[in-house]
Amino acid sequence: MGNRILSTILIIGIILRIFLASTTYHSDTAPFDFAGKVIGSGNIFNFYDYLWNLPEDHPYLKIYPRNLFNYPPLPYFFLGGTSLLTTWVVNPVVHSNFILDFESTLGDVQLNLLLFLLKLPYFFFDIAIAYLLMAMFKEKKEKLWVFALWIFNPINLYATYMIGQFDIIPTFLTVLAMFLATKSKYTNLYISAILLGVGAGFKIFPLLLIIPLALIRSGFWERVKLILISGITYVLFAYPFIFSNGFRMTAALANQTTKSFYANIPVSGGESIILFLAVVVFLYFVFYFKKINNENIWKDFFLMLLIFFIFTHFHPQWLLWMTPFYVIDLVVTKFRHWPLFIVVLTSFIFLVSFFDAGLTVWLFAPISPNLYSQVGIWQQLGLNIDINMARSIFHTIFVGTSLYYIYHYFPKRINEN
Repeated sequence: MGNRILSTILIIGIILRIFLASTTYHSDTAPFDFAGKVIGSGNIFNFYDYLWNLPEDHPYLKIYPRNLFNYPPLPYFFLGGTSLLTTWVVNPVVHSNFILDFESTLGDVQLNLLLFLLKLPYFFFDIAIAYLLMAMFKEKKEKLWVFALWIFNPINLYATYMIGQFDIIPTFLTVLAMFLATKSKYTNLYISAILLGVGAGFKIFPLLLIIPLALIRSGFWERVKLILISGITYVLFAYPFIFSNGFRMTAALANQTTKSFYANIPVSGGESIILFLAVVVFLYFVFYFKKINNENIWKDFFLMLLIFFIFTHFHPQWLLWMTPFYVIDLVVTKFRHWPLFIVVLTSFIFLVSFFDAGLTVWLFAPISPNLYSQVGIWQQLGLNIDINMARSIFHTIFVGTSLYYIYHYFPKRINEN
């Protein structure tokens, strides 16, 4: 009976994903497809310089800014590479227009096929997370619940299959690193350290989790080795591009990497206390002075990510990084924390609505082309609201909920030694 329910959940989940992947579009999808075209034409080590070296009147520069490629190399090479392997079945004219004139492809069924193929790699990481989360529990009922909660959670469906962002990949690598760390074998910790380093090659957030992972070990040099393994893994993927001006100007120093530093308390005319950094250092010392239980490493990872989101104006897809921990929390607490998650979800929905129409109304333009010219939700409702105040209110509500999670999972005992 349990396997039948599991199979039913999986089949419904896959059908839902296929529908969303093929019928929704966000402009963030195109650059990775475009990256495949650039890389496929032989621009490997000069990839980040490609747009910078084009003449001013080049057609690409009428559509894309020169600093378009502002992520680390891995997303572009992985997604661009898979694009080259899967999208050859799409009409070349439609594919070319998708990159240069998206609006002209609306209403063409080939666009739906292309969107599905571009998002296809995400299916494997997504479903793998569901099984990893299930493997973290022992009781059949808990396994079923955590599997279903992941398969149908709206944050994942929205970020991965509607926006089409790749955050599911570093999220998978983080969950796999966490799963391996819960096992008693020390060799698993080295694999976990590598996985976090690879994850940071997609999005920088796994670097926050290296210290809690390393503190599972008790020896100083063992801890240092784990930190170095993660750091070196991360650097290896970026190293081939460090001599590229384009890489240094866009990906290496992207504004997203410093968003968490905006929240600060001025202590003089030119000096401030960076709140995020202060709390991170504090938590690291708490972890240092307590005995880390590898079976509960997910709690320490959860705390670190909560701190990041409290002090950061985050993009909607980033919340996917925390979604596995919300799901684990719901099952571990036997749904006692469901009001917390509902508040988080409500805050998330309202925060998304305050972004541009591309994250809401325009998403379904592939099945209703007229939506692509429509204004945002609040304008359609005829409501003139103070967007900045509204964002502040809902982010504050989100922070209040996050503080309770921190209170609940904050380490209760600290080593006296």
